[in-house]
Amino acid sequence: MARRSGARAREARRRREARRAEEARLAGKRPVSEDGSGERREKRRGKLWPATAGLVLAAVVCGIVLLFLSPLPEDVWRDVAPRWPGGGYGLAASAGFVLFPCVGGVVVGLGGLFESVTAWRRGRAPRRLAGAAGHGLLAAGCGLLGAAGVVVVTTTLGGRGGTRSDSLSVFVRGEYPSAGYAALGGIVAPLLVASAAVRLREALGRRNREG
Repeated sequence: MARRSGARAREARRRREARRAEEARLAGKRPVSEDGSGERREKRRGKLWPATAGLVLAAVVCGIVLLFLSPLPEDVWRDVAPRWPGGGYGLAASAGFVLFPCVGGVVVGLGGLFESVTAWRRGRAPRRLAGAAGHGLLAAGCGLLGAAGVVVVTTTLGGRGGTRSDSLSVFVRGEYPSAGYAALGGIVAPLLVASAAVRLREALGRRNREG
């Protein structure tokens, strides 16, 4: 009996160690070395992320301002909206729908970029640079798409034109009087989809545990 209980304790200890090793591997963390280099590295990472987040936020805000002040909103509403599926209403709904996924894409891209660069500095593996480039392109593309979506939604809700003309508000309100509601519906839709997906996953998990 004592031998059996000892075997169970060793097996439980091995499982705990394997789980901790797997969690550390997934988190991309290296064990802290005796000289404290790992702790210093974590502190540098903690200081780097606020600066990176501030630069990204400043770049996104500048991009939105430049796009808003450019003739792009007028070109989009006069040239692109009539050809878009659903017309101006479909364009407004699409612009609102992409905002939250674009924010997620920027966060995921920046996180993957930082991890890939850190891993490349440790091993100098070329595939890490390829991964960093891919994550950087993901973050940049999502940022640009999100900025364009913000400009379209702002133009729809505010009815403001670009620098070339002040008649865009009259055009949007005349051609698509309910486009603002379509934009708001597009913004709310991802939240409803995400909530329904979480509830469905929880229900399926309970069914599997009960089965």
